[in-house]
Formats: sequence, structure tokens, C-alpha cells
Amino acid sequence: MGKTNVNTIASLACTLLILLTLPSCSHRNNLPQWIHGRWITSLDNETIHENWKLEKSCISGENYMHYENKFQKEFLRIFEKNHILYYEIVIEKDTLVFKCENYEEADTLTFVNNQNPFPKRINYAKPKDNKMSVWIENVKNDPNGILFTFKKVK
Repeated sequence: MGKTNVNTIASLACTLLILLTLPSCSHRNNLPQWIHGRWITSLDNETIHENWKLEKSCISGENYMHYENKFQKEFLRIFEKNHILYYEIVIEKDTLVFKCENYEEADTLTFVNNQNPFPKRINYAKPKDNKMSVWIENVKNDPNGILFTFKKVK
């Protein structure tokens, strides 16, 4: 093989590598980066914290709450797989996965898992004035849904 062919193959290999890595970089842009940060709210004398951080290929978080002298912690993750956004909750040994119905350029993310008893839907609204609304429900506009208004902690 001549020197020219080696240079051509090396150039093509570099181009292919760049083209293969570009889509993986763009996946991060589809994640709701606005959720990043530390958030706090209270509901019925319960204090609830959500902390989110940007990772390489996902947004990981934790939710913990203090209520009735008890402490509960959940591990959270938002990630994209096959152009679909997912929300994962790990509570002790249980893992729940919700699929997002709408997320490209959406101001409200709706994650759905119809197999879960409650909630079947988890909604995150893009923050306004350092406040983020999160509500859980079984159906859209569920009268038994629960609304949380989180405030960003500096």
C-alpha cells in the first residue's frame, strides 16, 4: 500500500470517528439542563430536597425527605436512549422507569409509566424565577394529584 493510500485511509478513519462522536455529543443537548441544581420544598410539614447534577450522558439526582421522624431517599436519573427520554427512580431495591411523552423544546416534561399504581405521571415544569413546579398524578389534571413548588437553593 502506498503512502497516499495510508494517508487517505487515516483521513477517512478520522472523519468517520468525528461523525460517530457528533451524535453522542448532541444527546446531552436534548437533556433538560434547566433541572440542574439544588431544589427544596415543603408539603404538610415535610421537607423535600431534590439535587440534580449534569453527568456525561445523563442527569443524575437524588430526592430525600424528612417526615414523621423518618428519612426517605430516592436516586433519580434522566437519560436518553434511542431518542427517547427516560426518568428512573431507585427506592431501596425497587426501580421505576417512566418514559417522556414530550421533551424536545418542551417547557413541561411529562414522564409516564401506566404500570405504576401511583403516580403514573410525573411532570416537571421549566423553572421561572427560581421556582420549579413538579406534580404527580395518575391522569392529566388528576384532582388527586400532588403539586410541589420547588425553590432553587443557592
